[in-house]
Amino acid sequence: ENLMQRDPEINVVYTINEPAAAGAYEALKAFGMEEGVLIVSVDGGCPGVANVKDGVIGATSQQYPLLMAAKGIEAIKAWADNGEKPQNTEGLNFFDTGVNLVTDQPVDGVPSIDVAEGMDRCWG
Repeated sequence: ENLMQRDPEINVVYTINEPAAAGAYEALKAFGMEEGVLIVSVDGGCPGVANVKDGVIGATSQQYPLLMAAKGIEAIKAWADNGEKPQNTEGLNFFDTGVNLVTDQPVDGVPSIDVAEGMDRCWG
């Protein structure tokens, strides 16, 4: 709300998680600004993907915490069994477990999945 009071020309809001995105939407709505402002977020939990479906959030970057946990356990087991150090994804200094942008309004050049697939893959 403070930012909107300072700059009513805001047209994009990026949040660190979907509950913050929902809060941003409510703040925009309180100012009558919910139309014409794109809200994007990160997580990909089922409530956030539902908010994409409902038009509260324009898109969310879906992460996969169960895959992250499984890969972590696999790496620990390999290290415990034979001292094998986990391998990073080629060209990165970490293991990339993937991410997908969930939106029903894709933009050319930005890979994304639709809300139906996002709901199939969501968590929480």
